[in-house]
Amino acid sequence: MANASLTQQRNQIWPDDVHHRFDKMQRLGLQHIVQMYDYADQVASVITQVPGSQRSRTFKVKLSTQECSCGQWKNDGIPCSHAMQACRHFRVDPSVFMKQYYTTSAYLRTYSAGHFVPLPDDDEWDEPPFQTQHNPERRTVRRRGRDTTLRICNEMDRPQTRARQQYRASERAETSQR
Repeated sequence: MANASLTQQRNQIWPDDVHHRFDKMQRLGLQHIVQMYDYADQVASVITQVPGSQRSRTFKVKLSTQECSCGQWKNDGIPCSHAMQACRHFRVDPSVFMKQYYTTSAYLRTYSAGHFVPLPDDDEWDEPPFQTQHNPERRTVRRRGRDTTLRICNEMDRPQTRARQQYRASERAETSQR
């Protein structure tokens, strides 16, 4: 709560951690390329180079519905790096796509009401009005040892195993001759 009032005093829209995440997405967005786009619907195809390889991935960004095919924007509520690059391409401010619950004022409204009471220790909890029942039929007994695999060996497995066995046998023969 003290951090939120401090960010409000500094006239920050978001708390520091949210601001850092937003800036990180903007920096990552500089590495992406917008290839195909539709200005009318604000839909872009953003290409991302896969680190450490020559491959690339393509993500579809729809600014009008606030969607990206990577799914991160929908999960976080903060535009992903692909959306940031699409916003830069369409000359749109990406901060308008931030969810309102990230703002400092929403945080202060949530926690200033004082309705949050910490839970007491579990010894002080009331007994539930129902009785839990144990079903012995549902109990599964785990066997000792490693689980067996369901994979069936085929002809590709056998020569490798046989070659490995022959290699080990030849090593043993060499060490016994020394």
